[in-house]
Amino acid sequence: MASSRSSPSSEAPFLDDLPAGASVCVGLSGGIDSMVLLALLHERAAATPFTLTAVHVHHGLSPNADAWAQFCAVECARRGVALDIVRVALDPASGLGREAEARRARYAVYAARTESIVALAHHLDDQAETVLLQLLRGTGLKGVGAMPRLRALNSRVSLYRPLLALPRAGIQAMANARGLGWIEDESNASRTHDRNFLRHEVAPLLDARFPAWRRSLARFARHAAAAQSLLDERASEDGLLASAAELSIDAALSPARRANAVRSFIAAHDLAMPSDARLAEMARQLYEARADARVRIEHDGVAIVRHRGVARIERERAGPPWRVGWHGEPIVVLGEGRGTIAFARAVGAGLAASLTQAGDWYFAPRAGGERLRLDPRRPTRTLKNLLQENDIPLARRAVLPLLFRDGELVWVPGIGIAAAYACRGGEPGLDPCWHVAGKAGLC
Repeated sequence: MASSRSSPSSEAPFLDDLPAGASVCVGLSGGIDSMVLLALLHERAAATPFTLTAVHVHHGLSPNADAWAQFCAVECARRGVALDIVRVALDPASGLGREAEARRARYAVYAARTESIVALAHHLDDQAETVLLQLLRGTGLKGVGAMPRLRALNSRVSLYRPLLALPRAGIQAMANARGLGWIEDESNASRTHDRNFLRHEVAPLLDARFPAWRRSLARFARHAAAAQSLLDERASEDGLLASAAELSIDAALSPARRANAVRSFIAAHDLAMPSDARLAEMARQLYEARADARVRIEHDGVAIVRHRGVARIERERAGPPWRVGWHGEPIVVLGEGRGTIAFARAVGAGLAASLTQAGDWYFAPRAGGERLRLDPRRPTRTLKNLLQENDIPLARRAVLPLLFRDGELVWVPGIGIAAAYACRGGEPGLDPCWHVAGKAGLC
């Protein structure tokens, strides 16, 4: 544990865009970055009252994990900030790798918070290192787009990163000025992880030759995000429906616009991005076939089918059957890369908590023929029709985790909760949301 002391100062302008009346939860690891963020928010709360809480995600990956949680508990108690310590189970079969799987678990915890804002301590160095890593991995514009200062995580929670313009050296100066203590994660010293290698081996060389490289990469990332936004708009103009269910084929488009439309179509369906050569060939087949031809392209477990000037996704077969029980846990790991379900405590929203205490609750995939009654005043509907009406992408429909109680369908991500199980006004509820790494959550 490290600590240094000098006279405190205030950097409240970092928080000037904090939404008025927000309830804010700090994602608190106990490291120097999150401790500085906790201190800044605590100072602002004293001057402009708002609800401030914290959450520490206990991954159990380090032999010191319990000590870190205890440190966070002591620091929050000293400031009068309520802290939740949430232990998470990582899914070794996710295929993400340990660090990415831990990140997925953290964000599932954040998604389950009842506060409207989860504040994270990412700073300028984090932004620059992420961009550099993504460039080295050969990602496109979307991959190098900047982490935004404020973005919606789901319909309930937004992520807030007020320190993105501040370099690591500025974080250190703030910690010193306030005499803060913090923990040191022993894994940060290892060169095994790509980010640590860049930080310890590459960054010092760049500092010596290009001292402004961090701000330059952060600026590039902002430009990349803006460019990607324009490309998305162009794809919509070039035939991609807002729901992304279909791509209208216009043979008059230039090769670049064809490739952009197909790339956006593939991304909207959460499919793996093909190589440039493969993408060009897919676009050629879709756009240059005869008007009456039926084109079928196999890609990432689905078929992209063009018929009568429109391309659609067809999934030929559902995945193997599976079942994961739910016994009231706030986070459910579905395994096999299926993501997680996070339950946020609520009042007057979500599942009626009183009904979850009994019965055989479990998650399972679609089997066909499911029906759901969302409104007690309206008839029961087929799940197939509800998915179509709510524009759930075809690629996600086959992998949706459905919540059942004693064989009865209760909740479908992106669709809703059966009327018989919905929480009434003033009653305690559990609001579920499904998250898969790299994809938007469905609540």
